[in-house]
Amino acid sequence: MKYNLLSFKYFVDVVETQGFTPAAKRNFVSQTAISNSIKNLEKELNVKLIDRSTSHFKVTFAGEKLYHYVIQILNNYYEFNAQVSQLDNSYHTLRIHYLRGFNYWAINLAKLLKTHHASLALQLDTENFSESITKLDQGDYDILVSFSTALSKIKNIHSQKIGTANFSILVNQNCLNERGEVKKEETKKQPLFLQKWTATEDNDVQTKILQILAKMKIDYSDIIYLNSFDGALSNVLLNQGMAIYPKELAIPGINDQNIRYLPNLPLLQYDVVAIYKDPAITRILSQSITAK
Repeated sequence: MKYNLLSFKYFVDVVETQGFTPAAKRNFVSQTAISNSIKNLEKELNVKLIDRSTSHFKVTFAGEKLYHYVIQILNNYYEFNAQVSQLDNSYHTLRIHYLRGFNYWAINLAKLLKTHHASLALQLDTENFSESITKLDQGDYDILVSFSTALSKIKNIHSQKIGTANFSILVNQNCLNERGEVKKEETKKQPLFLQKWTATEDNDVQTKILQILAKMKIDYSDIIYLNSFDGALSNVLLNQGMAIYPKELAIPGINDQNIRYLPNLPLLQYDVVAIYKDPAITRILSQSITAK
């Protein structure tokens, strides 16, 4: 009989995190996906692994035994995968995916790689946050450009810092008075534009932004999630609200008179990292990043 290794990994994560919901967060999938996977595994093995008759999370005796078996198998698999990946320590094509809005850092990384690995072919594409780690784990691509916070509770994942994002809030000049102060009566009529990625923990930059605006008593009508920082800039230009925006992204000079950063907002710095599974990529990235 053939078994799906991913189902066993989900089971291990459920045991280690003591629940279906935290296991789902660890794997960036839905709680339903985890629950159904465990049910199917129990059906396939014809044994109960999780005791659902109690309000408290409890692993059955069979589940405890399976957990220890699977841990050994997974560790051996990860070691095997790492060793096989280094049989040929070279890459002909490197597939780099990045979260929406991270094209600035992805392109910078690509330029560094091409400078120090001229023969290396690169393929860049965007990636949805909700599926990014799962697809990386499945080998759909090689590198994910994201925040370091996306690494929370993920095993057998490597990362290297490739830059820093300094976040602030863009507002239209019409939302400021002659002294450069915020017209709170104006901002509360307009939406706040955030990016369409999901918070993984309390340290998420967008969560911090909301907390800071609340402390500054700056209100907004509602929150609208966008797919790109370009879209955020366009909406602010049209005086349709405030928007989160990294200062690394240049604002076209023609818009300088219409756009301002929100005054007195603490600058939020977050590491931008390249996330990958194959240890062989470490050497490629190190040669490019340390030589820049």
